[in-house]
Amino acid sequence: MRVLFLVLIGVLSGCSTIEKVAELQNPKPPEGYKQYQPESAQDTMHAHVELLARQLLDTTNSFDPTRPVAVGTFLPANSLKQDKNKSHRGIGLQLQESMMTFLTQAGLKVIEFKVKKSMSVAAEYDQFVSRAVTDLDPAVRADYILVGNYTQQQDNLMVNVRLIDVGSKTIVAAATDYLPLTAMWSHEKVKLKNDQLIRGEY
Repeated sequence: MRVLFLVLIGVLSGCSTIEKVAELQNPKPPEGYKQYQPESAQDTMHAHVELLARQLLDTTNSFDPTRPVAVGTFLPANSLKQDKNKSHRGIGLQLQESMMTFLTQAGLKVIEFKVKKSMSVAAEYDQFVSRAVTDLDPAVRADYILVGNYTQQQDNLMVNVRLIDVGSKTIVAAATDYLPLTAMWSHEKVKLKNDQLIRGEY
């Protein structure tokens, strides 16, 4: 009986140790961090970016959600410059905008670095953001940057995204997913020919 009691204590101690190791390997998210859950299931570009954002946040490593994050425009992986394919122009910008939306909704501190130093008021519109470098505050600070790129394939774009610690240039989270061309033009027939998107009505 005494031997059985000692064995039982050993087993319980082992379980406690295993639980402790598991807790150290998978620490609880810091306070203020929200486990991201997508709400949309529709086959749209916005919905696919939502899934990409969830995958990204589920892989975070040593990430402080209270520190500011800047989200960049998604660019072609082979050049990291504005896409020469006119059919793709605007995709990188929308990927950026959608990712900013989802990260903000998840509770991250996303900064809008395109806010102008002074607002512009015209007769028919007001402008608070700009892409002209001279209009922007050069002292904008971000501890993390989110960069993304995409590679064109036959029926989709392979989209990659990384969250990088600016100070150490370390990737703290990464994700890859596919964006169907039909998610961008859902009411049109889309195909790829000679590196160009060909769209025709059904």
